[in-house]
Amino acid sequence: MSKGFALIRLYSRLLAWLLHYANARPPIVGQKEFYDLKYRLLRRFAQRRGFDIQEIRKECWGSYSVACGPQCRRCGGTGIFDLFWVTLERWQWGRHVFHCPFLKTHIKPTEHASINIRGRIEHPKYGRASSESVLWLYLLCGEFRLLWQSLKNSCCCGWYIWPFLNMQRIIFHVQRFFAWWQCWCGSWFPTWGSG
Repeated sequence: MSKGFALIRLYSRLLAWLLHYANARPPIVGQKEFYDLKYRLLRRFAQRRGFDIQEIRKECWGSYSVACGPQCRRCGGTGIFDLFWVTLERWQWGRHVFHCPFLKTHIKPTEHASINIRGRIEHPKYGRASSESVLWLYLLCGEFRLLWQSLKNSCCCGWYIWPFLNMQRIIFHVQRFFAWWQCWCGSWFPTWGSG
């Protein structure tokens, strides 16, 4: 085995591990871009292992101040506000299994198609490691615009052992300190020195 092939395998395993952690708690800012990156990585490095069918059943909580009951206008008294099925692509990348939505429908699947997943997919909770993994994933995949957007638009309070989260905290506050805001009249003013 050549050194180049070994490096590509190591890079692939590192990306799979980072994506596993990042997928446990995807970012709120730039969520669509994150899932686009996830799908591109899966198409490039992972193997498609088939499809799973997920059933999403949303309970009715009633409408406005009226609790759900037999005369509920939202669900008609069934207690189910919304019911739909999602066909998910199942991908295998190393030891990790990932899912990507393929098709959403309100028509119940046939008897031949079994529902593999009921409710939402539960991910393990990795805490701040998920946020750090998102930033490393953006860096290693060359998504510098997403990295900068994530660094300057959100931050976690406190100091951590995670280098990117600490950098994110500093960049967020420095960028906010030197920001310029536009008044309702159209003129711009600095946020520093105006207090």
